[in-house]
Amino acid sequence: MKSVKNALRSFRRTILLFGVVSLVLAIVAVVSQTRSHLNLNQRVFAGGNGNSTLAAGRTIRAVPNTGTPGGEVTVLIEVDSQGDEVAASLTINFDPTVLSNPVVSLGSDVPMDTVLTLNPNQVGSGKIGILFDSANSFVLSPPARRALAVKFNIAPNAPSGPTLISFDNAPTPRSTSNPLGELLPTSYQNGSVTISAAPRFTVSGKVTTPTGLGLRNATVIILDSNNVRRTTTTSSFGLYNFSDVQSGQSYTVSVSSKRYRFAARVVSVSSDLSNIDFVGLE
Repeated sequence: MKSVKNALRSFRRTILLFGVVSLVLAIVAVVSQTRSHLNLNQRVFAGGNGNSTLAAGRTIRAVPNTGTPGGEVTVLIEVDSQGDEVAASLTINFDPTVLSNPVVSLGSDVPMDTVLTLNPNQVGSGKIGILFDSANSFVLSPPARRALAVKFNIAPNAPSGPTLISFDNAPTPRSTSNPLGELLPTSYQNGSVTISAAPRFTVSGKVTTPTGLGLRNATVIILDSNNVRRTTTTSSFGLYNFSDVQSGQSYTVSVSSKRYRFAARVVSVSSDLSNIDFVGLE
């Protein structure tokens, strides 16, 4: 039985990574090993859409979350388990203009021997194929079992509001199977990431000469992590101020002057920052 399970797991990964071209050869290999160990006919895990009408409580869902432009957000994928699932495959869809660079990891509730296999070939189009499979079944719900965690980068210019996280059949078909490789009816529940406008704060300070006098008409530059820069000029007392600075990012603040040199400073903005001062070097 162990070799049969291993053959089924190898089959699932073959389909995920190499597609339907390898389907016939994979089926022949699995059925051959299965018949030598079992005296019954088994349906081999071979994709399928796991439609929801017969799901009998088995649901895979994307848990909604929130994030801010320029930050990161993690979307959990949960399973309402019936206690007989050993494998599931699916494709997660997302808007690549809002979310990017998905990093997928196993959730905290999967069986210890679970193997994660990814198909990232269409990530640029907002699709990532995922297979997670084990020789052991999920523990029966409730509560919902955390199967996957998908971390995204949020675009700095992402608009406020929800962006959809959904399930699809391509490049990796939706399917759930039991230890015999039989398909299990499963429903799928989409989720979303709600983008909220990041709070904005003020960055201010003073630019002085080596002797401590305020330096007027010096140029102060603030540069964000995307190399977007803003500039301002110091007052007659050497004061400067940047308003409406988005939080959740690090910025490089520097000073340009014909008379003095200044060391740049890196600041992380999570509240109003004052006293970001600069002293000229001869």
